[in-house]
Amino acid sequence: MNKNKLGAAAFLSIVAAVLALVDIFLYRTVMYTYTPVYYMLGGVIVLALLGCVLAKVAPRIANYVPIGMVFLLASAIVWGSMLMVNQIAYVISGLDGVDTIVTYIFFAGFTFAAVVISLIASFMKTGVTVEG
Repeated sequence: MNKNKLGAAAFLSIVAAVLALVDIFLYRTVMYTYTPVYYMLGGVIVLALLGCVLAKVAPRIANYVPIGMVFLLASAIVWGSMLMVNQIAYVISGLDGVDTIVTYIFFAGFTFAAVVISLIASFMKTGVTVEG
């Protein structure tokens, strides 16, 4: 009988989901926030958990989960940056201090790290079939 086990991509997806959870708490402290970003980051967490469940039931379908995670994380960076453009310009021009965008920089950094991890996971197998 064949059994399905979690592959490397499932574990990388969990790491990206933990980073998304950290991003939710970091984004709360950003100066200007956009509510759909929270839903995008929450969707990443749900997709990672769904991918781990699907890896045991339907490993071929689970291989598409990290691709959706990359999409949601990249969207979170773009939409989260939309309202911060003017504030970044104020910091560059010297009108405001860097301390006004530090939490945004951490948010963008953690989100970008999660994008890279999910992108790497999208090239690996989420579920592995083991005979035995």
